[in-house]
Amino acid sequence: MRRNAYGSLLVLPILPLWAALAVADPQTEGPPSAAADQPESVEGEIPVQPAPYEPPPVLRSADLLPADTLSGPHHRVMDAVPSDGFLTRFTIASDFGTFEAASPALALTRIREIAALAELEELQTEDLAKDGFGHSAERVKESFQHLANDPEGTLKGVPKGVGRFFKRVERAAKTGYQTIQDRRAEPEEPTAVLPGPGSRLPGAPLARSTQQAGDQPSSAEVAAKLAGRTAADIFGYSEQRREIAKRLDVDPYTDNPVLAKRLDEVAWAAFSGGLGVTALKALVPAGHLVTVTSSAVNWVWDTAPGDLRVYNEQTLLRLGAAPGDVDRLLRHPYFTTSLRTRLVKALDAMSGVADRAAVMPLALSVTSTQQARFVVESAEMLARIHAVDHPLERLFLDGTLIAQRGDTLVVPAPVDALSWNADLHGFAERMVDQGRERRMYIRGGATPIAQEQLAALGWTLVAWPDPADAPPR
Repeated sequence: MRRNAYGSLLVLPILPLWAALAVADPQTEGPPSAAADQPESVEGEIPVQPAPYEPPPVLRSADLLPADTLSGPHHRVMDAVPSDGFLTRFTIASDFGTFEAASPALALTRIREIAALAELEELQTEDLAKDGFGHSAERVKESFQHLANDPEGTLKGVPKGVGRFFKRVERAAKTGYQTIQDRRAEPEEPTAVLPGPGSRLPGAPLARSTQQAGDQPSSAEVAAKLAGRTAADIFGYSEQRREIAKRLDVDPYTDNPVLAKRLDEVAWAAFSGGLGVTALKALVPAGHLVTVTSSAVNWVWDTAPGDLRVYNEQTLLRLGAAPGDVDRLLRHPYFTTSLRTRLVKALDAMSGVADRAAVMPLALSVTSTQQARFVVESAEMLARIHAVDHPLERLFLDGTLIAQRGDTLVVPAPVDALSWNADLHGFAERMVDQGRERRMYIRGGATPIAQEQLAALGWTLVAWPDPADAPPR
């Protein structure tokens, strides 16, 4: 019997990776689980000797994604999907470049974004601006010149404490000024990124950026961009950009640089031409042509970014995070507005759980957007476990985010292809003395060797529900 979205998370056998990374219905026939063949163990003994580490498997996209998403008029998903022991790596060729995705869910997001790019390609941005009035590009440029020349003096003049409107403008301006200071102080490594365990999570960048120092924007250029975005938000630019994203069923704060640039172009053309949101809806195509199921939630489209910043700041402070750490997270280069808000919402949802601010050193030390996504998805898994399985008691860090419930350790593992490797072995063995029962919630699949070795170390593997079964966030 399949689990519904709000039922308990049952302990189910984790099938081999080649079984499409899905958990079989216990009432139907299917391949036997590796756990069924495990020898019985006596408490305190480890009957199975550590196995040699195995090479990460290479999977097939046809086994991981719906058949109708593998190719389309503007994209094709490559068949081979390598893994690194934890995450998969999809390669998607498209009319707009080649994209990579570190999970099946992210691959579907990229496919949806490619469809949105195709829709935007048909728009002529000149048509959005030519009949407008009010916010011409020249007027905007002139209005923002003061902040480009004197960011500190201008931003200090932002009003404080005059209702939600000024509060969100102040938070945006404060974050913008700190970002400029990061750029001035350390152009190659933003000071919002701290050393710590997040840099060792799955999803580390394969190589350091090859961008030349001469390609880095100057402090003045950063100031001008931030000034423009902050002031334009006041007059409705952000609302128009979010409306375009909503029509196309994509995240307005996407980490896809190709889509982000195109959203900027279309939104700026509409904004500088004074085109209102109502008129914009008639020109921008609706997203019903995108066949992939949406994973977005309404707040990402309907809430102003300034309001999200204020919510994130106030919630993190309420949960006990240090003010300096909150400021760093709000300007962290690898957390998009969406990822940052998802993390805060997940922490906020774990009502009654102690030490929720323990996640901050992990979040602040990630060195890639994929590592940031790993932190966010770990917190979201724990929030769901807390809500529908058993209440958690406290959070702590030991290489990753872990929850405790009595003598039970609860470890979220937002991974798709778990194989036996040195990092997994070290973590699993280190946790042996931390709790009598150790439960690892796995989003995807695990190789038979990984299952065997984890079971030998006393771990219980719990299959995570399919994304389609998850309750709305």
